[in-house]
Amino acid sequence: MTDAFTVAHYSDPFTDIIAAGGSSSADLFALVANTLSEQGGAKLVTVTAVDPHDQSYERLYSSMPEIYPVSGRKPANRTRWSEQVMQRLQTFVVNDYDGLSEVMPDHAKIRSIGCESLVNVPLVVFGRVIGTLNCLAGSGHFNESRVRLCKDMRLPVMLGLLARGHAQA
Repeated sequence: MTDAFTVAHYSDPFTDIIAAGGSSSADLFALVANTLSEQGGAKLVTVTAVDPHDQSYERLYSSMPEIYPVSGRKPANRTRWSEQVMQRLQTFVVNDYDGLSEVMPDHAKIRSIGCESLVNVPLVVFGRVIGTLNCLAGSGHFNESRVRLCKDMRLPVMLGLLARGHAQA
């Protein structure tokens, strides 16, 4: 005789979106952005894909599409940012406007929406950066726990990047 048991229903919103018919990568990115905003205080969250041919970045998601529209492009960034994110595959953090202005050509626009700090998390698959998760907030915002939360969102964002166009009906 075997013992039967019931497993309590456990709901994980990320898994639920991935499994739901009619969901898309944009829905998954929006959940990540909402999580980063609610739990980590991020003001702007974007997801970019790296073009392997010219290393430019295409914006696939923006929590402020009226200011940073989807499908916007940025050229390859040849600064200490690209060395750290694209070559060393490490998360980049700056917590003040001076640091931000050194590496982001659109720093004035970023500042105009009240953001002076950022976290850029490289999305790395088999040693290659396929995109970045970008979180921005006010000056001095990103402490160790907030950076960790941004990094914890890598897997759902990478899955969303890899799944684009493959799971849609």
